[in-house]
Amino acid sequence: MRKEAPETLRAAASDLRYLLNRGYPPGPAVRFVADHYYIDKDYRNILSRAVLSDDVAQTRRQKAIGLEDLRGGELHIDGYNVLITIESVITGEDIFLCDDGFIRDMRCLFRKYRRSEATDEAVQLMINVISGARPSGILLLLDKQISRSGELASDICEAFSAAGVPGTARTARDVDRALKNSSAVVATSDGIIIDHVSSALDIPALIARRMMVEPIRI
Repeated sequence: MRKEAPETLRAAASDLRYLLNRGYPPGPAVRFVADHYYIDKDYRNILSRAVLSDDVAQTRRQKAIGLEDLRGGELHIDGYNVLITIESVITGEDIFLCDDGFIRDMRCLFRKYRRSEATDEAVQLMINVISGARPSGILLLLDKQISRSGELASDICEAFSAAGVPGTARTARDVDRALKNSSAVVATSDGIIIDHVSSALDIPALIARRMMVEPIRI
């Protein structure tokens, strides 16, 4: 059954779109609307990531590609961004279909992130999805600052090898910068990165569809 967003969140999203489409800066607009509707911290986070001006949403939608478009190409993966969102799909956390067509969750973990059984399942699901596209090469980047990222990168390399996928994983001190400058297809839902690349792939959305998990629309 489709989950519905809280009525106040839908109302806040409508007002926020109105302001963004009239040129109001996102930060102050989100604060103004969230304060007006008494939106809590978690929902403020998704409001700021899910609701966009029509121009920004359309530009990002034009960059979204499907698996069929990846075939034979190079793929770079925003590791924690993708894996955490897949974990949300697996564990039944709320995921949201955003104005740009990408799905996002409300989990702002990153520095607090800890590997779990869901992480290992997320890695396997990710590899199962992308292996079908037969990319020429895959590079998955993990934030070096997060505890035990090196260990996770090593395990992902082994998982790629076991699946016969031409991929590698490593840590980087500035993942966002590396991906913004990438000429490959980039798998991420980070809007700032999407704004800088030529094409983006939403792996968690593909997995959600296969698992028949429907994101919340606001």
